[in-house]
Amino acid sequence: MKASLHTLHLRVPFRIAHGVSSTRQVLRLHEGDHIAEAPFVPYYAEDPAETLRLVSLPVLPQRLPRAASLAFNLLRHDIVCQAQSIPLRAIAAQKLGPEGTTPPACHSLGIPEDLHAFGDRVEQLAKQFRVLKLKLGSGDLGLDIATVSIARYAAPEADLLLDVNGGWDPVQAPAMIEKLAEYQPALIEQPIHHSHGVDAWEDLRARLPARCPPIFADESAQNAEDVAALAPYVDGVNVKLLKCGSFDGAIAMIAKARAEGLKVLLGCMIESSLGTTAAAHLAPWADWIDLDGHLHIANDDFSGLHFTSSGELEMPARSGIGAVPASPGPV
Repeated sequence: MKASLHTLHLRVPFRIAHGVSSTRQVLRLHEGDHIAEAPFVPYYAEDPAETLRLVSLPVLPQRLPRAASLAFNLLRHDIVCQAQSIPLRAIAAQKLGPEGTTPPACHSLGIPEDLHAFGDRVEQLAKQFRVLKLKLGSGDLGLDIATVSIARYAAPEADLLLDVNGGWDPVQAPAMIEKLAEYQPALIEQPIHHSHGVDAWEDLRARLPARCPPIFADESAQNAEDVAALAPYVDGVNVKLLKCGSFDGAIAMIAKARAEGLKVLLGCMIESSLGTTAAAHLAPWADWIDLDGHLHIANDDFSGLHFTSSGELEMPARSGIGAVPASPGPV
């Protein structure tokens, strides 16, 4: 097995409540023709170089960073699935039952700096994508409100997912949620920081108006146990492979969410088509999907999932993960 780091260059800097990124790194594991990928994100504070050192040791440590755990898990599943000529989602079907209808694709937009250009971008994206995710939590509540207002004006028919990434204070959050409800968002994600714990979610729910948009947890829901703890206070959870560290962990989160009567938003990080295609195998069991991480990078060197001109997700007809190295462009 070979391990390597790969740097992804974003088309434009992407700003969320956690900060701004122009590049991201991913870990890749290679075993023959099998390749798996896991991304690094700044707020998990995992050192890519140290992770590469650990996975290159003759004997692996018992406890690995989550990026390494995910990459090994996906690599193992790809090997097994290709040997059986089945896609990765067949593993999910064994635990979650028959596939459902895959939701329409979503395109995310970072916190804007130029609101006029942002409105133009929203209008253009809405021609393909019926679902748009807006990053909020800028630190400027007025900017957050303006972002949603402009997006709603530019895309009156779009479903808007508002992702705060924990950027509002628990005292501010109820008023912001009530205000932004005027723009009829489909959901509001992680309005408060995960460090406040479950008690803050209970308090938030108690202070929300009876009629408000569905509230989803992201960073606060790292695994199936977190889903169970948050279930009384949220309407849904965001499931990402990296958060729980494995494809199997994501399946467990979806199963627990369904058992608790919660909706599922299937998400991703900034990663190549290799990573987003792996996650997309769980799309038939999600209510919303946010799998556009590869669209934000300029040097995506894999080919896998595809979004049609009408914003529908299409998966490759290959076994395993199903993503393959992209053909080099013209010289």
